[in-house]
Amino acid sequence: MGAERRVAGLVPLQRAAGQGRGAPHGRPWAGRRERRLAREVGTALVAAALTACGRGSPAPLAPAAGSAATSQQIEALARQALTLDAAGDRSADTLYASDALVVANARIRVAAPRFAAVAPGGRVTIAATTVTLQGRFAWVMVDYRWLNLEQRLAEVGRATFVCEQRPAGWRIVHAHSSQPLPWER
Repeated sequence: MGAERRVAGLVPLQRAAGQGRGAPHGRPWAGRRERRLAREVGTALVAAALTACGRGSPAPLAPAAGSAATSQQIEALARQALTLDAAGDRSADTLYASDALVVANARIRVAAPRFAAVAPGGRVTIAATTVTLQGRFAWVMVDYRWLNLEQRLAEVGRATFVCEQRPAGWRIVHAHSSQPLPWER
């Protein structure tokens, strides 16, 4: 240890017998097994990187045979989900896949009201929708208002639906909604 420099507060590394300064990457503690593992991991990473570089963009999903949806059908599904939810109608459950996830204002919802800014009673009006279809998936973005005229209440919400074409038809597999911040309204 005579030739090693001492740094204030640090203890010099003790080398095990048989492991001299010739260890790879300046790691005198790396044994034969660790060096081999590092070499195998490095080789795997390089191979994965080269494979990923040669793939290009993924091919678009093809729609299921004979059952292409229109954006109007998908928009109607989202409208129906919001309308039935505001009414507290249990038939809204049939619009969702059994494994669907619904999140409103950062909380998972399993029953009505499922959407942000919606409370029991009242009704929902749709302000704007955007539908994107890609094969057996569809994305719907909706700006909506919940109104309860009896109590003179009104709230604004935004929702994103992810729909998937399943054997039983189009189902909502994910919905997320939130209330815009006051300066976004």
